[in-house]
Amino acid sequence: MKCKFVKPIFQNKDNGYCIFVYHTEDTSVPAQARSQYYKGSGYQFTAVGNNLPDTDAIEVDMQGKWIKSSYGLQFQVDTYEEILPQTKEGIMGYLSSGMVKGIGPKTAKLIVDRFGTRTFDVLDNYPDSLLEIKGITQKKLDTILISYRVSHAMRDLAAYLTPFNVTPKKIQKIYEHFGNDALNTVKSQPFMLCQINGFGFLTVDEIAKANKCRLNDAMRIEGCIHYCMELESQEGHLYADKQQFQKKVYEQLNHGYQAEVVSEREVYQELYRMVKEKVLYYEDNALYPARYYGFECGAAKKLVSLLTQETVIAANLDTLIADAQRELGILLSAKQAEGVKKAFSHLVSIITGGPGTGKTTVQRVLLYINEKLGGKNVLLTAPTGRASRRMAESTGHPDAVTMHSAMGLTNDEECEAMAEMLEADFIIADEFTMSDMRLSYEFFNHIKAGTRLVLVGDVNQLPSVGPGNVFRELVMCGVIPVTVLDMVFRQAENSRIAMNAQRMQENNAMLDYGTGFELIQADTAEEAADKVEQLYLAEVAEHGVDSVQVLTPFRKRGDASVDSLNARLWEIVNPREEGKQEMKAGRRTFREGDRIIHNKNKNQISNGDVGYLTDMYQDEEGIQLARLQFSEGRSVNYTGDELDMVEHAYATTVHKSQGSEYPVVILPWLPMFYKMLRRNILYTAVTRAKVKVAIVGNKKAIYMAIHNTESDNRNTRLGERVIREYNQLLTEKKIAV
Repeated sequence: MKCKFVKPIFQNKDNGYCIFVYHTEDTSVPAQARSQYYKGSGYQFTAVGNNLPDTDAIEVDMQGKWIKSSYGLQFQVDTYEEILPQTKEGIMGYLSSGMVKGIGPKTAKLIVDRFGTRTFDVLDNYPDSLLEIKGITQKKLDTILISYRVSHAMRDLAAYLTPFNVTPKKIQKIYEHFGNDALNTVKSQPFMLCQINGFGFLTVDEIAKANKCRLNDAMRIEGCIHYCMELESQEGHLYADKQQFQKKVYEQLNHGYQAEVVSEREVYQELYRMVKEKVLYYEDNALYPARYYGFECGAAKKLVSLLTQETVIAANLDTLIADAQRELGILLSAKQAEGVKKAFSHLVSIITGGPGTGKTTVQRVLLYINEKLGGKNVLLTAPTGRASRRMAESTGHPDAVTMHSAMGLTNDEECEAMAEMLEADFIIADEFTMSDMRLSYEFFNHIKAGTRLVLVGDVNQLPSVGPGNVFRELVMCGVIPVTVLDMVFRQAENSRIAMNAQRMQENNAMLDYGTGFELIQADTAEEAADKVEQLYLAEVAEHGVDSVQVLTPFRKRGDASVDSLNARLWEIVNPREEGKQEMKAGRRTFREGDRIIHNKNKNQISNGDVGYLTDMYQDEEGIQLARLQFSEGRSVNYTGDELDMVEHAYATTVHKSQGSEYPVVILPWLPMFYKMLRRNILYTAVTRAKVKVAIVGNKKAIYMAIHNTESDNRNTRLGERVIREYNQLLTEKKIAV
């Protein structure tokens, strides 16, 4: 049945399920299904399905069946094909609809005026002809062609995967991973989908069945291995125990079948092949993905080579420390002075400590002494933009940068760092707890011989989001000089924050509640959400939106999750008003004045940066853009598609808050968060606050978290490798002597 989109009734952006109204001239539409409110020519009816087209710029040919529902007779769509328009008016409408990037209404008219009904033939077969159009440069043509071809490939991919309930977001991931060959790959090698993060193996199995793949096909087993290894990585592990992993793969391959369809031997054979071909690495009962094995081994080797270099200890170090204290107006504790001495006695050293223990003070002294010793090329760096800017503010050194930007890396796993070494002679890397195995490998690998390196962090915070537990492994290995700052210096109204954080690490759940550290009783997510809202409005009224942050362990689960709280607070803090513009981006809607957080490293904006959507406007092509403003005058203009890189920032996850500080933190903390009730998550959330913490929940959930240290265990052997490399290098040097 040929039809055109009219309007949406319901759309779930998470799973792609739609209830849309369409218009058709087809007389086969049953009388009961025809809209009684439509009086024009043809008929309007309701269609249901997944990922249905939502633009009237094209006609679609739908296949399916009529079904009865509580809302009447509806057309359940099984498959559909999009029909490109054939008239000049239709082609112009399609090109100017926003479906093809780089073409707005003005350019669309120029193209159709020049090529008429041949326009699509020109786009497909003679694209260089578009350079004849005024305003279309080679760069703009490249943008147009990429968008046009992508939209075709994406529509074909969506049409094929719709019956398998694959969401639009996952379809986008598939296309980004496999490119224009995505549809052919999905049909011929469906288990390759398991390489994509978040792709359920059962979904892939359904697609494979439709293509009549053998259930014990080696490709299916390999796909399952990739999928299960990705699950390990998502848990922070660099490797998996061989026996346990083999069992997990076997059970996953046979899940849902009454009889065994894949044997343990077949799983073993495929694992053996992948190890032999170095897709996986096997070592002492551990199975590593090849890249993580390389990162771990390479990082250990390079770090030890830096660590074992000879260094000259400054003869007047005690005098320099005394001068620094006098000129900076500070008084170092014995531990702080020890950290300074270790930093200038070894080329690699570590300083760790909780909030208020003086890590920043030590960094200021290090910079002072380095300058007095004639050091010039200094690099201050941290894993995130927020952390690096906070480092610049606290040390007074304006040039702190992210580790990514220092090495020319983006947030893309496949992006390669620059080949050149970092120019710095003295590097301080703050918040190093957040650095995962891959980032640490790249970082160590770009430090030239003779450079002095000081790693700073809080070993008790959450480990990195990515796989590995680098900072803890380096602290615990016993080979690198470590200074543990354990004296709390903060005394003002936020002293309870630092003191309670220290008690948590001592496994003491008897926290001190009062001014600066409050507990507001709540037993359910609904009750907590109501109280979070009240608290948030009161704190914002007193301190301002920028000074108050809601943190929560879960992104999507329940009323006290990030998504639910953001939706609630957004409507209160920045409500819909006449004249205030809005823009849709996927399942989200944004308004002028929204507080937003960036989720990727791009355009000089870092993952975790918080800013504001200040303006919405149309460019000369009529394309709607949103202007986002961040600190230090950084500004970007994004289309609706690019707004997928941001989300509202009234509430965010504890993990996302790493490296940030806020005057006031409001934290829902309930027994229903049982999977996230861990000491390091609670500790990280609490230590983000500088002045006040308000926990909305109950003491039972707090006790559970403080006594739960389970998350500290990640499968990594970095510490062992550092020790092994260190001893081997020392042995070689002795033999050489």
